[in-house]
Order: sequence, then C-alpha cells, then structure tokens
Amino acid sequence: MDNKQEKIMEMLNNPYIRAFCEKHSLSASYLLEHSSSFEACYESISRCRGCKGLYTCSQEKSGEILTLVYDGEAYNDITYCPYYLNKLKKDKQINSFIRNDIPDNYSDVYLDNISLPDNDTENLCALCYDILDGKREKGLYISGDLGVGKTYMCIALANSLVRKGEKVAFVKSNYFVNEMRKLIAENSSEYAETIDKIKKVKYLFIDDIGSESVSAYSRDDLLFNILDYRMENKLCTVFTSNLSKDSLMKHYTFDKNDNSSVIRARRLLERIDILSDNFVLQGKNKRRG
Repeated sequence: MDNKQEKIMEMLNNPYIRAFCEKHSLSASYLLEHSSSFEACYESISRCRGCKGLYTCSQEKSGEILTLVYDGEAYNDITYCPYYLNKLKKDKQINSFIRNDIPDNYSDVYLDNISLPDNDTENLCALCYDILDGKREKGLYISGDLGVGKTYMCIALANSLVRKGEKVAFVKSNYFVNEMRKLIAENSSEYAETIDKIKKVKYLFIDDIGSESVSAYSRDDLLFNILDYRMENKLCTVFTSNLSKDSLMKHYTFDKNDNSSVIRARRLLERIDILSDNFVLQGKNKRRG
C-alpha cells in the first residue's frame, strides 16, 4: 500500500468523512480520485482536536472549518465551529445593550438556566418572567441584604430580554454617576446623547441605586431627569438596592436642614414609586456560600 492509499484509509477512519462517504455511497477509489477536497477537510477537522476556544484556534481563518458537500461531486464548503457561533451570539447580545455594566462572566446567565434556591427567589423569578413575556409594564424595586441575589436575578432578566431582541440598558448606579459627572465636563454633546439613550431605552436596570455619592447633580440633574422621562412615557424600569424605599428617601435628603432637599428627594422617590413595585428578596448571603 503506497502513501496515497494509506492517507485515504486514514481519512476513512475519521468519523465525519466516513459518515459522509457512507451517506453518498462513495468508495475509497472515489476518494483517491478526488483526494484534494477530502484532504483539505481532513486537515481542517484535525486542527480542531483539543481546541479550547477561539484564542487557541489554528485554522487559517479563526472559527472556520472546511467541510464537505456532495451534489454529484464532492467539494469543500465552510462551516463555523461552536466557539465562533457562540461569539457571534454574544457579540449580537452585547450590541443590543445600550449600556452594559454586567460582568463578562455573567453573560450566559438567563432566567431559564438560573438556580432558584428558595420560594422567595422563585416568586421574584415569576415576576421577572412577567416582564420578559410582556405581561407587566411596571418595573420592580428589589431590595434586600447583601448577596441575596438581587443583581443576579436582574442580570438574568436583562440577558433574557436582549436574547429576545429587546433594547436594554443595565447601569451600575455608582459607576454611572461617576462617569456622567466626568463626561459632562469633558464632552457635553456625548453626555447629552448618552442620557437621551438611557432615558428612552425600552428596559432600564439601575443596579444598586443609593450606593452612589449623593449630590444635587446626581439626584436632581441626572437621576430625576432620567426617571421623570421614563415615568411620563411608562417605560419599564427595574431597580436593585440594599436600601428600602424609606431608607432611600433619607439617603437622598442629604441636607436635612434644607427644606428644598426634602422636597427634591420626595420628588425623586415619587418617580421610583410610580415606576416600580416593591419586592424584598429574603435569603442568605450566597456569595459566602
């Protein structure tokens, strides 16, 4: 047996090529006569052995695999590996976020693949599904102790909405306030454009509201501006916080000797009340196991 024939037998031992030949009743002699297409496919498939992701891809073009097609004659076609397809899905998901403060390691968290350790979490999940399925327009104000799963549940809902094709903004309150404060001084047009997108997005998540440093700017110029627009236009808004709404009211009344501070805090909380129903998430700190 010469080297060419040995190569043909080696290729026929490959499960993909063997199944292809059996499906189309192709003999070893056919492979010998049309070896170039089969060899290109075999070499491409072989490069995928032991692959751990696109960062280790050894194909000529990352994520592209040469396969075989038969329509009276065998020839090569291009398909894409699961890692590449998953990257496309994630890129599409990322592009559907107007703003995305979700950590990368939570990008695959959805309502249909999360753990529901207790009845309280299950009840919250049901409300999240109501939002996902368009059964409720009003958002949620999810409060509770540290680590009980408030942000986790909101991430699952946000990702699920994006997977459905909805436009979403997920903002971490303290990061957002600090970035906007800096941006307004550096680029007023970009600032105005960013605020406009955030206040008009169909679904807005404000995570950990009340964690930001309180000032007249953050309370009145930024948050009130966004939430007032969303209230007037009945846009779904979801909040998480370690503070109850009563505690949040005290938090935003940062100058208790100034009567106008009380009024402005009350105006902000009124918008939050109109935009969201309370849900207190009970449970143990899951970050500590």
